[in-house]
Amino acid sequence: MIQTVLFVNILSSQLLMLPSAVHSLSASCQEDVSLPCPVVGSDFVSVTWYKQRIEQHKRGILRWSSKDKSTPEFFKSNRSVHYDQDYSLLISAVTPTDSGTYECEVGARVGGRNKKVEVKLDVSACVTPAVRTPVTPVPNTTSDLCRLQVQELPVLWSAVVYGTVGLAKIVLSIIIVLMIRCVQIKASKRRQQKWGSR
Repeated sequence: MIQTVLFVNILSSQLLMLPSAVHSLSASCQEDVSLPCPVVGSDFVSVTWYKQRIEQHKRGILRWSSKDKSTPEFFKSNRSVHYDQDYSLLISAVTPTDSGTYECEVGARVGGRNKKVEVKLDVSACVTPAVRTPVTPVPNTTSDLCRLQVQELPVLWSAVVYGTVGLAKIVLSIIIVLMIRCVQIKASKRRQQKWGSR
């Protein structure tokens, strides 16, 4: 009896093995991509989309149940995804971080076979278009200087200005010398008065 149970378990596990197919898909940056799951039939328990991570760990993205085929369940994810009626996974505006292997697992009813499809998505690098800056002409300073007309003051005006400045300096010097002389004379008289009063 135990041998029969073991034989049935081994046989049922071989029947429920997931046959898998691998598809490759290339996409350009910022393109909308639809990942198909062609193995879905009408008789299933669930359809689940996963993204493979490092060390073959999988992260759930989206899951349909046979009880409510119209509204799938979204797993907690950093990436916003959508779904289509044919159980495709729609990823909008893909970037290189969306590259990787995605799996569509179809859970069969009792007595059926589970199925799995892998889709390898390769997204090209995003290239930002070069921004053209307008070129502003640099003025040619040598030719601009040649165009300037130098206006010279007449010699008479120069003589008058320099003469006036020179005369003002002489007058101020004489006034300062006279003031110093006056201060010295007053100081001298005070000293004489002090000595005379003693």
